Amino acid sequence: MMRKIITILLTLLILFPPITIITSGQNDQNDKNSGLRDSPWPTPQHDVRRTGKSPYGKDGCTGMLKWKVHIDPYGAKSSPVIDMDGTIYVGASENLYAINPDGTIKWKANISDWGKGLAIGKDGTVYVVMWDGKLCAISPNGDKKWEVRIGNYAFASPVIDEEGIIYVGSTNAIFSAVYPNGTIKWKISLKDEGGGTLGYPSLYRDTVYVNSWHYSTKKVYIFAIYRNNGTLKWKLYLGQSGGAYIGPSIAEDETLYAVSGCSLYAIYPNGTVKWKRYLDNPAGSAPAIDDNGNIYVATYGNDESSWSGSYIYAFDSNGTLLWKHHCYGTWGGLAIDRNGIIYGAGTHGLYAFNPNGTLRWVYKLNGKLWGSPAIGEDGTIYATGGSLYAIEPKDAADLEITGIHLGFGVGGFRIKVKNVGCRPAHNVICGVVMETYSYEWLEDELTRFEFTTTVPEIDVNEEVVVKIKGIFLNPLHYSPAFWDCSFELLYVKAEDANPDMLWEGSDFYPVTVFGPFVWVGGFIFWLLGARGWIEV
Repeated sequence: MMRKIITILLTLLILFPPITIITSGQNDQNDKNSGLRDSPWPTPQHDVRRTGKSPYGKDGCTGMLKWKVHIDPYGAKSSPVIDMDGTIYVGASENLYAINPDGTIKWKANISDWGKGLAIGKDGTVYVVMWDGKLCAISPNGDKKWEVRIGNYAFASPVIDEEGIIYVGSTNAIFSAVYPNGTIKWKISLKDEGGGTLGYPSLYRDTVYVNSWHYSTKKVYIFAIYRNNGTLKWKLYLGQSGGAYIGPSIAEDETLYAVSGCSLYAIYPNGTVKWKRYLDNPAGSAPAIDDNGNIYVATYGNDESSWSGSYIYAFDSNGTLLWKHHCYGTWGGLAIDRNGIIYGAGTHGLYAFNPNGTLRWVYKLNGKLWGSPAIGEDGTIYATGGSLYAIEPKDAADLEITGIHLGFGVGGFRIKVKNVGCRPAHNVICGVVMETYSYEWLEDELTRFEFTTTVPEIDVNEEVVVKIKGIFLNPLHYSPAFWDCSFELLYVKAEDANPDMLWEGSDFYPVTVFGPFVWVGGFIFWLLGARGWIEV
């Protein structure tokens, strides 16, 4: 009898397999304290605890640009947020933009001043913190619902609780709680407590937390405020810094992680320090927290357009350093996808690191990024700068310039190019953009030249030496002096590949060109013995 029952049960399991219930996966929007939209990325750093952790992600050995859309002459001024239908919102000069997932503009709404910080409420209302010190509510169709003054100036995104109360700070130490209809619930001035410019608030249970940096004293505090009545629960001094607008992030055990200057703090819920770790340079990102409780934070260095001086760090919950790696200098927050990949918006590129600290890929851009990247439901990464960029993890070729030959060449110069991706690259264009001056009697005009060479194919893990040919500048017309001639941009690209570039963001490299004769690094340095391959 028992054998018959087992046989029947196995047959039913085969015919009717268990149903898998797929939820939206929003790990913090389901928190009873959250009043954020149940969408892929409703606020910078994803949730009310500012963990930066997304339930979404996409596999891919590299990153590819899907599209970019220019926002306005001054560029985007806020980190992007994402609605339920995939609409991306970004604030800019006098307008809030709604961008469709395909990169077309859905609508724009006039907000009269720079939109510096965004958050989406449960009903789809987009709350915009404006630089002129107002909080503005925009409906999902782009109509302005209301606006209310919260201080002299403001820039940080608000946080929203389960009742729809919006919590937001200003630059003159005023912290406010605002009802969903735009009326003020309460305000607290933190000026007498040493407060100054208030950063991104975070929320846990009955408390809202916010960082503060004072312009005159340079003192950094973190304030804990009871959200029901706006009274101060405690404050903690975090030292002096050049600026600490970045708010605290909160782990599931209610440990707060905050940065100030070159330090990362772990703080108990009662306001006492659990541990403190020093960083090599000032922190440029808010801490991000993964599912294992590990904390990630990035710094910015002296050279924003390279890996020099900037690092990303990984610590466990006890403060043990797990790893650190060079990265582009970062301003904003880090984002973590469902696979544990960590993304950061650097000054000239979006970078991705594996959970073990190895570099996964970099997508370089010849323009600055700022703010926190956002992760869409399909795993696309969105980042803002002069444009809104959509970058997709994908199995594709990934081209890197690995070396430049320093010294003499005829009609061109040599570079090394390697495909570090997982697909072959076809019809690879290797190019250089040069700038030089004509002689004064020819009006001393600055002229740009571009020279390219095409390589038919570069296979996976193959490194090739490429000569960029065709370089010739008439010495009777153009000055050959090495300070008058420079490589402004060196690049490699292919149709289905992650491209690479050097000297992005206005850096340059000197070169002397006399007719067909080329001295990379300059003729004088070549005479002094500067020659050979430079690894980059």
